[in-house]
Amino acid sequence: MKKKIFTLMAGTMLATSIGYAAPLTDLAPGETTIGYNHYNLDQNGHGIDDDSVYIEHALSDKFTAGIERNGYSSYYGGSHTTDVYVHYKLDNNVRLIAGDRNYSGESDKFFYGVGVSANLAPRLDGYASVITSSAETGWQTGLNYAMDGKTSLNLGYKSDKHDHSSTRDGVGFGINHKF
Repeated sequence: MKKKIFTLMAGTMLATSIGYAAPLTDLAPGETTIGYNHYNLDQNGHGIDDDSVYIEHALSDKFTAGIERNGYSSYYGGSHTTDVYVHYKLDNNVRLIAGDRNYSGESDKFFYGVGVSANLAPRLDGYASVITSSAETGWQTGLNYAMDGKTSLNLGYKSDKHDHSSTRDGVGFGINHKF
């Protein structure tokens, strides 16, 4: 019954909220992945480059810990965020997300959310995630294509809305490697 309630909550959050974090990657216990993503975001007609690097490690079959740094640059200057987070797998396709986001020039914020993933074809997985905090909400969706057993390419779309500013969103690509 609890799994059904969490699944219903996840679906509701995906339908009504906005979030982002590193692409969802399935890791075996003890496995680590490192990755890079680049997004071309738009905010009111102004381009923003978002370059992120992340590392995640599967602590067990249920828990994955990670850290991600997003660097934003535009004509008007730059900023960054650093996330330290954990994922808890409810099952193979649904995970809860919680962490701390450090903003350049602002105080840290606790965030939480949910992520879902599904195998769409051999070597192709789809994912979506939503996170929210007291300062912003965001979502992302995308595809991971496994080039081999260790390296994957990512194509995604993300959108986020920080309080008192307009939405920034756009398409991106990336690569990650497991070891």
